[in-house]
Amino acid sequence: MRWHALGLVGALVVGASLTTTGCANYFGCGVEGKRPAGLTREDLIGAYAADPFGRVELKADGTFTASDWPEFNYPDDPRRAGGGAGTWRLEPAGDTAIVGDDVELSFEGKAFNGAGWKAKPEAFRQTYSGFGFDVAGTREGPRMYRYAEDPDICELHVLRRAKSE
Repeated sequence: MRWHALGLVGALVVGASLTTTGCANYFGCGVEGKRPAGLTREDLIGAYAADPFGRVELKADGTFTASDWPEFNYPDDPRRAGGGAGTWRLEPAGDTAIVGDDVELSFEGKAFNGAGWKAKPEAFRQTYSGFGFDVAGTREGPRMYRYAEDPDICELHVLRRAKSE
């Protein structure tokens, strides 16, 4: 009888594990590309734009500004776009263990959205370490990307170097 109870408990543990894990498809979707070899902070300095909306400028002093920034839960709704400012950093090559952590943006102070409400910066932080992006492309033409919303959907939000005006 003890073996039957032990078997039942084991089956329940395995069944619960299968239904509660695997809820994120971080690696099954593929990626925009690999991080360019030898990428430096200086390679990333400049303005980036996404299609249809979203802009960020990475500055040499380690600060950034963001505008027309899509809200994570509504990436296709420009009425829910916002902006803000803060600091950014490039993680050392090889120190990135998860998707979206080559470049980290840390919003500071208040961020805003298109509806006019003020949000705490945490509203724009989508990873445990901040708002992270992976980098692909080349050192001369880098692209920053992250999942637009649920990683299971496999839709990437890609920021490309903006053309000089």
